[in-house]
Amino acid sequence: MTDSLLSGRLAVALLCALLALPLAAAGCAEAEGHSAAEIAAAERARVAAAAARAAARQDSLLAGYRGFDVARQVPDAEARAWADSVLATLTLDQKIGQLFIVDMKAGWIVGARSLTQIAQDWGIGGFHVARNAQPATALRTTNRLQEAAPVPLFFTADFEHGTGQPNTAFTELPAAMAIGAGRDAALAEAAGAATAIEARAMGVNVLFAPTADVNNNPDNPIINTRSFGEDPRLVGEMAAAWTRGAQRHGALATLKHFPGHGNTDTDTHVDFASVPGTWEMMSRTELAPYRIALDERPGFVMSAHLWMRALDDETMPATFSRRALTDVLRDSLGYDGIVTTDAIHMGALKKNYSFTERMLRPIEAGADIILNTYDPRAGIRTIRQAVDSGRISEARIDQSVRRILIGKARLNLHRQRTASPARLSEMLTEVRGAPVAREIAAASITEVRGGALPLRGRVALVQTANFDAGRVMTALERDLAPASRTRLSRAAGASERRRAARAARAADVAVVALHLKVLQGADPRLTSGQRALVEALVDTGTPVVLAVLGNPYSAARVPQTDGLILGYDPGPRSATALADVLRGRRAATGTLPVTLRP
Repeated sequence: MTDSLLSGRLAVALLCALLALPLAAAGCAEAEGHSAAEIAAAERARVAAAAARAAARQDSLLAGYRGFDVARQVPDAEARAWADSVLATLTLDQKIGQLFIVDMKAGWIVGARSLTQIAQDWGIGGFHVARNAQPATALRTTNRLQEAAPVPLFFTADFEHGTGQPNTAFTELPAAMAIGAGRDAALAEAAGAATAIEARAMGVNVLFAPTADVNNNPDNPIINTRSFGEDPRLVGEMAAAWTRGAQRHGALATLKHFPGHGNTDTDTHVDFASVPGTWEMMSRTELAPYRIALDERPGFVMSAHLWMRALDDETMPATFSRRALTDVLRDSLGYDGIVTTDAIHMGALKKNYSFTERMLRPIEAGADIILNTYDPRAGIRTIRQAVDSGRISEARIDQSVRRILIGKARLNLHRQRTASPARLSEMLTEVRGAPVAREIAAASITEVRGGALPLRGRVALVQTANFDAGRVMTALERDLAPASRTRLSRAAGASERRRAARAARAADVAVVALHLKVLQGADPRLTSGQRALVEALVDTGTPVVLAVLGNPYSAARVPQTDGLILGYDPGPRSATALADVLRGRRAATGTLPVTLRP
């Protein structure tokens, strides 16, 4: 294989040299006397060589996982045949049970004695695993429940940043916007692959990632760096690559939040929101990434709990919109995989709609799965009553259950439900995805203004965050090695600002690092004290470099500094990569994936 590819590349090079033709993007340029067959052969060789290089790079990035991959491509015909055979054996209540994925925290489930009861007796379709679950504990639980359930279970998790967390050997990956800044589809694919391999090792088989939202609203408090950026094509290409990597390595990926959650300044975990614009605007922006990424046949698409004004005259969330989930997603875009709601108890729905509406309207709109209700038995009864009354047909339920069962067969769960504890233990002996995380972090660092860089002389490092950022602050202090270190609270009060200004005056250059994580309950936007902090440092007269690890839009909300460098993710690896650029140990190669406006 390698020899033949090499021969092909040499042949192309020789052909171009002999004909004195440039090697262009489409192969050798056509010239008088050069046949179409020769041009086609040169193009095929070029494409094959590019594919070989990409495969070799993936192998290198994922070398730590050799021997641990569980991927098995199940033929569509086999998946459909198994789904049909199981569907024929299920009662109506059992079929309705498959429509529910519930939170694994059993104490939250009304009337549940145990998780085993929910899996075995209630016939639930799956469980949602907490983002911070310890891998060994998660595996014990997922294996036990898989063995108890009459039908194999989905186990889902919000692994947008990989599976890792502090105190485990699984991999923490930088945010999606860091991948977008690197503009490297190979890294996006490797991120999906690493996440899938580690997730399957702990029993999780569905990844609620990647985010396909186009973040074109700088005030968005909940999507922000979870998006690959504001360019629809970039978002689509990175989402497609991430999906491809995940699904080639044994998990189902989820494009979210359909039709698009980027153009809003409201967190739908808390309240209802709407997205403005015409159909043409929505088609050009929100839907564009889906046209690209749906080619990878993602196992899931997740609906958004916000009103798309371009689709519905009536105020309603897309989760309830037949125009969104059926007319657009299924009929226009041609998607026939599984549609899940976002969590059905989120504030955007719970504040405005009854329990019955939250159970029935998504199914009527075209959704297949109701996510995370805390009373699934009541949900099953509600849907059963709707079938009995004729509001929802059993045939409509069968459509969703068949899609769900096909998805489970695609995961090979019909042959192998559980994962190996020994395999997990061996995988946890080292951080096997570290090369992927380091490459993403290094590729993401973006130098917007290079004044005062690289750093020289005495450096005063001043840091503030919107979360407990001790690990990342420590990493930046270690790798930057400043002359002075000052940590401020999120409020960055007046006395703290005076202390930071004194440190800056005693230095040749001051670096103010803003660690601004995007997550529910931690607003990534600057506080008034943090804005005043940057002003106070600029007023000292000492050159100031602003370094943002997290929400990049914050950089446009403060006075202009001599230098500006962005990392997009408040994690230790991004801190190390940023320190390397600040100290001149490597160049910044990232490109802004969003626009910074005051």
